[in-house]
Amino acid sequence: MSADAVSSMPAWLRLGRVSNLPTVLSNALASTLLGAASGGHALSSADLAALPPLMLSMCLFYVGGMYLNDAFDREIDARERPQRPIPSGEARAQTVFACGFGMLLAGWLPLGLYGNDHSRFYGALLASAIVLYNVWHKDNPCSPLLMGACRALLCLCVGSAFAGGTPPLLCLAAALLLAHIVGLSHAAKQESLDRIGALWPLAVLGLPPFAYALLALVRFIPDGAPQAWQALTLASLLAIALTAALALSVARLLKRSAPGAVGQAVARMIAAVSLLDGLALAACLPQPAPAAILGCVAAYFSTRFLQTYIPGT
Repeated sequence: MSADAVSSMPAWLRLGRVSNLPTVLSNALASTLLGAASGGHALSSADLAALPPLMLSMCLFYVGGMYLNDAFDREIDARERPQRPIPSGEARAQTVFACGFGMLLAGWLPLGLYGNDHSRFYGALLASAIVLYNVWHKDNPCSPLLMGACRALLCLCVGSAFAGGTPPLLCLAAALLLAHIVGLSHAAKQESLDRIGALWPLAVLGLPPFAYALLALVRFIPDGAPQAWQALTLASLLAIALTAALALSVARLLKRSAPGAVGQAVARMIAAVSLLDGLALAACLPQPAPAAILGCVAAYFSTRFLQTYIPGT
């Protein structure tokens, strides 16, 4: 889409990078199922009723964090990205600050009704991590870890609401999600310069698909039943799809054939978060969940489609 078409999108949509929200929804869905599986129970009708408010809560955390990102970075954006809503005069910094902090508070409130002590604790940590990242991410070598921690805490916040705690499986999913975000955040730090620095931190992107593929092999091959082979095939296909999506993104980073290539590659990596969610479900759930996995794949394509209208970075 042309720059003029992008700039014609409402400022509140661009401030919130709402094109990436399908990845937040797939994170919440995968965390819900992994949390319930870790707790050793199927989702009840009460659980299903709690899922939409918790998804909304995570979306508010995400959009609020994006608003604060623009508000805190307004002076840098004025130099490097003057087309952003605040430096271009489309939005006032004070209003964006108020909306950002307001959404963080609004995101935490549903946890009081639909969560538990664990999810409320992780929700408070998530809000704190979001603020800390936005206050202290420029010239901070640990900022990719902070960004990764935000997504990992999202996973723990939702999953613990259904697991009644923080079981190892949920911790594994959060850790591998963190690894993915650390890799793409390293590239995102260079977007304003439209270049990429050291390439070795991108290697962490390969850890999640490798770990889940290995887990699927260990789980399903000894079983030998037809259902186990079907589950292994599904996990393998998702691991291949995720690896291919990431390889194409890294190739775009290396080539940088046109202005904006770094940002486009990072946007692809963000969308791939949903493929990672589908892979986590395929590799970890004791019972197949094809509808949920299909929903994660659909979230990937929805994100890629929305990113053509609203920039994801």
